[in-house]
Amino acid sequence: MRSTRNIPLTLACLLGVVLFSGCTKRGSMDPADPEEAPGPAEQKLAGGTLFEKHCAKCHGALGKGTDKAPAVVGEEALSRFNTAQEVFEFISKEMPKDNPGSLKEGEYWGIIAFDLKANGVDADETIGPQNASTFLLHSEGDKADDKQDAAKGDHTDDKVSSDVNE
Repeated sequence: MRSTRNIPLTLACLLGVVLFSGCTKRGSMDPADPEEAPGPAEQKLAGGTLFEKHCAKCHGALGKGTDKAPAVVGEEALSRFNTAQEVFEFISKEMPKDNPGSLKEGEYWGIIAFDLKANGVDADETIGPQNASTFLLHSEGDKADDKQDAAKGDHTDDKVSSDVNE
């Protein structure tokens, strides 16, 4: 004879799965679609988790770089890029190094949002293809100064600008 005591437990589990999937849908979708884009806080949180899973093994747990890969957080981080769009174009094709281009577009944007926050750029909007070129990592003066300093061997001022979007 079958027990009916498990029916309420089974229904409760199914309800939990349905509710949970509805709550997570928004944060896992494409940042280019306003209907499905994660909010900025959700994007950064997801990006941190993704960074830990896919990036930290080479760039270090804090993103400060290792002998395998350069820093993505700190004074010299991201100095070769001008905008968040340029970062996306590079990492979406080249990263993770052991499986390039393997993440979803929204996952790359989440990692970028997390990296920017770790560098002092705490965006108050979801970062995606619609606005990534507006997130300047360095002012033009900083880039010119950086090139002159690099030619002299000085990298002390290379950093992500904290005055982004001002």
